[in-house]
Amino acid sequence: MSFWQRIKKNNFLVYFLVALIIFLLDFWVIFQPFKNAFGWMSRPFRGLVYQWGKKINPDQTPFSKKTTQLNQEKEALEKEVARLAGELAELQYLNDENERLKNLISFFPETINFLPTRIIGHSGDYLIIDRGEKDSVFVDQLLILDRHLVGQVVEVYKEEAKVIKLGSGLLELPVLIFSDQPECFNKPLSCQKGKGIMVGQTVEEILREEDVSVGDLVVLLNGPMGILVGKINQVKETPDEVFKQAQIEKLINPNRLVEAFLVFD
Repeated sequence: MSFWQRIKKNNFLVYFLVALIIFLLDFWVIFQPFKNAFGWMSRPFRGLVYQWGKKINPDQTPFSKKTTQLNQEKEALEKEVARLAGELAELQYLNDENERLKNLISFFPETINFLPTRIIGHSGDYLIIDRGEKDSVFVDQLLILDRHLVGQVVEVYKEEAKVIKLGSGLLELPVLIFSDQPECFNKPLSCQKGKGIMVGQTVEEILREEDVSVGDLVVLLNGPMGILVGKINQVKETPDEVFKQAQIEKLINPNRLVEAFLVFD
């Protein structure tokens, strides 16, 4: 078999020899003008290919434009939903405030007035409210929310007031203890089980013979009847003591409030 016949039978060898020849000729100076001429003639075609490539860029396809448009619409809808949620929360807040006012008005005598106030600061055992002398606020005035005691005014300034918080050891108030039965809530005197002095979260000076127990409710003795202070969760007594004590659980946390009502009776 001749040399050329062997080459024809071996296609790989043919391709290799052709590639080798082209590679070697590329270094021959005589072919340089042909290369330059080919590059000059193919320049417009390469420009067209480049422009065509830009047009089919994934970022510029109709599908991508549609996706971008949908993303923008989605973002706009999310902003609208957030705005509507904010409005709904504000309406809910106003509705809750109205309900609280209704509860206060319906529960207390008509002769008692209430002044809404915002809690603008906290400092240890004290709250700062945005009502003061200009609003006729006075020392010892009660601050409540939803029938629960929040605190008592101790200092009054022109546009602000300082309130000692419920639960502080600096706050001492006479209290009444009564049963937690539903029928007793609006008439605690008829369901009275004992009296005492509240200091912080402890009711002291409860007579031994008074049958107070865990679960009983505690209200203020002075001021508008029915202002809740807390619920008894523990009773402490010793055989040789004239008085016993009761620990109370606060039914409201003054540290988490942003508004309350001053009582004018």
